[in-house]
Order: sequence, then structure tokens, then C-alpha cells
Amino acid sequence: MTEELDSTTVGLAFLCVILAGLSTALGAAAVFFPRIVKLTSRRVLASALGISGGVMLYVSFAEIFVKATDSFEEHLADKIEDERRRSAMASLYSTLSFFLGVLINCVLDIV
Repeated sequence: MTEELDSTTVGLAFLCVILAGLSTALGAAAVFFPRIVKLTSRRVLASALGISGGVMLYVSFAEIFVKATDSFEEHLADKIEDERRRSAMASLYSTLSFFLGVLINCVLDIV
């Protein structure tokens, strides 16, 4: 998994970081111009916040889900010899754990 870093790869990574930082700065700078602020409505702002929150949740979930599946696979390594079955059981346990967490959050929201 080690990959030799050349100047093209490093340059591309640096460019992506710079563009991400500039887009954040551009979005933040928009609030200093009253004409731009007046163009937006509450519905547009709420939609933008909802979309960005959903993207952040998805990215977090995808990363945590993979780590949870890997941890379950490591734990099941001694108990299940077949790699395909072990992987399937780890995915099942990760999925069940996620939905159990959703259920617990729903119950706590009601209480």
C-alpha cells in the first residue's frame, strides 16, 4: 500500500487543499456583502445547511462503519474460520449495531 510520492501527486493534493480552503473562504466572505445576503431566503439557507449536514453525517457514518466492520472481523477471527462468512457476520453485526443505535436515539427522543 506504500506508494512513491512524486511531484505531480503532491502538487495535485496541495491544489485540492488550496481549492477547498478558498471555497470555504469565499462562502464565508459572502456575508460581508449585504446585497448577497438579501438575495438569500430562509428556505435556501435551511436547504443548504440540511444538505451540508447530511453530507457530513454520511462521511462520518461511512468511515465509522468500515472501522466497526474491521473490528468485528478481528474479533471473529478466532471463532469463524471461513473468511467470507466472517466478513458477512461482521457486516451484519455492524449494521445491527447501527440500527440499534438509531432505535436507542428514537427512544431517548421520545422520553
